[in-house]
Amino acid sequence: MKNIKRIAYIVVIVILVVLSLTIYTNASKSDQQGQKDKVFAEIKYLETKLANLLNSMNHIEARNYSVISSEISKATTEKSNSANSSSNQGPKSGGGSSQEESSGGANSGGGGGEQGGSSQGGQASNEASSEGSASQEEKKNQKFELKETGVLTNEEDINWDIVKREVEGIYVSIPSITMDFYELNLNQEDILGFNTQYDNLTKAVKTEKKEEVLAGLTSVYDFLPKFLRGSSQDALYTTLIETKSHVFKAYSKLDGGNWQEISNDMKNAIDTYSKLLTNTEIEARKQYNVSKGYIMINELQNATNLKEPSVFLIKYKNLLEEFNNI
Repeated sequence: MKNIKRIAYIVVIVILVVLSLTIYTNASKSDQQGQKDKVFAEIKYLETKLANLLNSMNHIEARNYSVISSEISKATTEKSNSANSSSNQGPKSGGGSSQEESSGGANSGGGGGEQGGSSQGGQASNEASSEGSASQEEKKNQKFELKETGVLTNEEDINWDIVKREVEGIYVSIPSITMDFYELNLNQEDILGFNTQYDNLTKAVKTEKKEEVLAGLTSVYDFLPKFLRGSSQDALYTTLIETKSHVFKAYSKLDGGNWQEISNDMKNAIDTYSKLLTNTEIEARKQYNVSKGYIMINELQNATNLKEPSVFLIKYKNLLEEFNNI
């Protein structure tokens, strides 16, 4: 009898230990997956910011249209208001005019104090109404429209103030992102290298030298595929970002005119992207876009033979738009 109780006691202990270990293991896996998801979202945030900064150096937008606002001239607005007022205002009848005069005369007698107070109140009300109307008028004087964007038609200069604000704004997120990278046990040298290169990028942005800023941006962007390989199981996205890293390197050298280096970077991009063609895990609906992207990236490589930056930028812009569909 004692042996049976002892055996039952041991069995209960074993069951409790196994259950505890199972719960702990599942909780650890859940925490680790949650940490991976968080890091993945942070890498996507950095990728979007850095890609936009790279493209802003040549006013490239990975879409065909942008929304712009402009002010309608005051003369046009007044002319429009005058026309509307004339069409809505009918002729006044003499009776109405007489009635207003009669009413005014009746109210003028014996009510001076009230009339003065009413006048002050009316003035304050009119001022408030005038301020509200002015605010509404400012909104009315703005119009929004879709403007088609293109490489050949763009003659704007780089807005360095926006670039500086964007680069400085990312600094707010870097400490928490760095800490998350460490907690996920990503390569420490890569983490330190990323932070160092970002400091160098900031230094380059302050000088407002385009080629140095482009080189700095690509150096920082080059760490993203490394972080993805250590934190993400999304092979498609990781390969896509690694491909874009090579494409950005080629793009950043356009102003230098070293077409041999640009061509070499594009060959590296094609070699990396080719991995997607044999990836059997890609969804069928995305396979078409992957194949189309392969044609377009080869077209971008062919553009290096022409040695014309505008042609390269047009094909580069179209390729980025296609990458957004994958």
